[in-house]
Amino acid sequence: MKNKNLLIIFFVLISQISIAQSWKYSRHELQFGLGASNFLGDLGGADAIGTHGIKDFRFSMTRPTIMMGYKYMVTPAFSLKGSIITSYLSGDDATTQETARQNRNLSFRSGIIEFGATAELYPWTEKTNHSYKVRGVWGSKSITLSPYFVMGVGLTLFQPKTKYNGDWVKLQPLGTEGQGLAGRPDKYKRYTMSFPVGIGVKYLIDRNWSIGFELSARYTLTDYIDDVSTSYYIPSEIEAANGTLAMTLADRALNPSLGTTGVTQFADGSNNYFQRGNPNYNDAYMFAIFSVHYRLRKGTKFIPKF
Repeated sequence: MKNKNLLIIFFVLISQISIAQSWKYSRHELQFGLGASNFLGDLGGADAIGTHGIKDFRFSMTRPTIMMGYKYMVTPAFSLKGSIITSYLSGDDATTQETARQNRNLSFRSGIIEFGATAELYPWTEKTNHSYKVRGVWGSKSITLSPYFVMGVGLTLFQPKTKYNGDWVKLQPLGTEGQGLAGRPDKYKRYTMSFPVGIGVKYLIDRNWSIGFELSARYTLTDYIDDVSTSYYIPSEIEAANGTLAMTLADRALNPSLGTTGVTQFADGSNNYFQRGNPNYNDAYMFAIFSVHYRLRKGTKFIPKF
């Protein structure tokens, strides 16, 4: 009887050592995910002056998201991931009751592609195998949930458009805030660095398959994902440089008499440029993604599970 117990303990120890080292044979993982995005910027948002924060979240502006990724496990507590995410971002002043924003009457949508490099930190290490125990001694297999934190850097491509007379019109070429004209900066680039930060959790189904959910925000270095950032510009000069369509889309106020949009030109030649956006906050966006993961394992035979 004593020898039998020693044999059981021996196999348990060997099994646990094998499980502890098995992550080295399963460092590589492919991922595919579906989810939703939401924009945090100048357009739409809360019934107050916008700050590009979580209070500007509007469920009606949620759009679909697709993610593909590859992950490399450096240690059981730390992994590196490369991903490509494609999605839409949208914002619409019609979704807010704040008087100035609603009267501004601007809206946009933008397809985006994000190329990301992120790090995942697992406080209790990532599960790569079910922890089986000897029948009659230890009980059944353990729960295999792995919560984690994520942060990183990315490159986001975007193309803001607005709907006018039934057509989606590209906004960046129009210079709607006078970009490229006297006293104004050049037209903005349609790409930006982005900085993901978030939390997630994974559930191990078997040795190869797992599922996960991740909620994250992306902070960017641009305020032009929605084509809105600073102030209005002189309509006649926008029209002369970029055409009537550019002038029309630069100021779409529902009620110009409110005096919160456009440019007031005085007899002495001075101008009062009303605020169109808020340049104090860069644009941000969020992702909520459900994903399926497949772990690529080396052809190593492990000691049988008990």
